[in-house]
Amino acid sequence: MNVTDDVLNDLLTLYLAGEASGDTRALIEDRARREPAFAARLAAARAVDLREALPAGPAGDLELKALKETREAIFLRTLFFAGALFFTLLPLAVQGGAEGVRFVFLGRQPGLVWAFFSIGAASWVAWWLMHRQVRRAGL
Repeated sequence: MNVTDDVLNDLLTLYLAGEASGDTRALIEDRARREPAFAARLAAARAVDLREALPAGPAGDLELKALKETREAIFLRTLFFAGALFFTLLPLAVQGGAEGVRFVFLGRQPGLVWAFFSIGAASWVAWWLMHRQVRRAGL
């Protein structure tokens, strides 16, 4: 079987990482013994320290930032839920007295009722959007 230079380059990466199988290591080492140019390329690749060339991973600040954003999203979702519930139920508030039980706003203050229901509807939409965002994060 004829092994091309492209295949050897792919295998060389595994070999240098120490993750190559025994057959792959034997193939690379045999090719390095037979071809001095490949041996020189292998030596040059071994000389590069990849730990210094590549970042170690995501910074610790990235994880803290993601946690903070998630907490803020959950807080906002809770806040919008509370506002939606409050402004939806506020027009339905009742008052009891000598005349009996009657609505405080409903039927008496139509402008306020529509304002409260509008704020409630906007809060429900905001809650739904925040709920989708938190669910997308898997929480």
